[in-house]
Amino acid sequence: MKRKLPIILSVLLAAVMIFCVSAVAFDANDYDYSYDSGGSDWGSSSDHDWGGGSTYYYDDSDGGSGGGGFGTLAVVVIIIIIVVIAVSRKGKDGGNGGTSTPVGGGVRPANGGQGLNVNLPDRTAEIEQIIKREDPDFTADDFTSFVKNVYIDIQNAWCKRDLTPVRPVLHTNLYNTTDKQVQSKIEQGVTYHYESIAINTAYLTSYVRDNEYEYLTAYLNARYIDYQTDDKTGNIVRGDKNTRWDFRYKMKFMRSVGVKTKSADDNNMTGHNCPNCGAPLSISSTGVCEYCGSTVTTGLYSWVLSDFSTIRNDTKDDGIRLPQDNGGTQQ
Repeated sequence: MKRKLPIILSVLLAAVMIFCVSAVAFDANDYDYSYDSGGSDWGSSSDHDWGGGSTYYYDDSDGGSGGGGFGTLAVVVIIIIIVVIAVSRKGKDGGNGGTSTPVGGGVRPANGGQGLNVNLPDRTAEIEQIIKREDPDFTADDFTSFVKNVYIDIQNAWCKRDLTPVRPVLHTNLYNTTDKQVQSKIEQGVTYHYESIAINTAYLTSYVRDNEYEYLTAYLNARYIDYQTDDKTGNIVRGDKNTRWDFRYKMKFMRSVGVKTKSADDNNMTGHNCPNCGAPLSISSTGVCEYCGSTVTTGLYSWVLSDFSTIRNDTKDDGIRLPQDNGGTQQ
């Protein structure tokens, strides 16, 4: 019945329009009728936002007789239009199921309202100054560039269902969780496709330090085409190749207190070398360098991604918290 309702309303609308045109034919001098089709506009977030629609304009400036009856018809037509658009929008929203996003298990909400009221402030300048007190070579620009690269690499790895390229930057716990998700998709015979990825915004939003670790969180907003295919048939089973979705992320990195940013001429700073021994990085699934045996994915030597999730209604702003001499924290 829900699927038939828009058709019924459309038929009713057509009938009323025919009646209106007939009325105009009887008294063309009294009324001037024009029609403008506004079309449709799909929203950029997870919610399909149906805009535009048909708009009708009436001009009865000549003020002939019978204007009251024709005006009533105009009101009826407008009401029907509103109902048709509302039903159409509901149908579009209800038919778009949520899909899992890579790493962290975030879910893209069908109604697009998930987390829209959550705003994580840009504290880039303040955080940079705090970190520089202990780590003079740290720069916010370099770190946000690092965040963007990690994000792109993770998305590509997720689509290829192979986390090897991003293993050095994933904390062991996050890697284990994500690897299970990857294996699940392989068993289901489903492959994700993320195309035309564009990062709109990336900035530092929170910084927390305790006696052992420091946690630096970045906010990132990206837009891309998202669809899934069946491995056997190659057919699209969810999404499409034309719609670009808008996603907001919270990416939390961590490292041990006291670790310093590598200088630009330090060969150990790249992801291709072990940060401990400098050997070409060949890392096991447990995050251990196969040359020196050091675990390089716990934040002991550099920043690693410990949490990656989409912005949701329950997403919290961690703010800035630093340890004090008396054991407390600074907000």
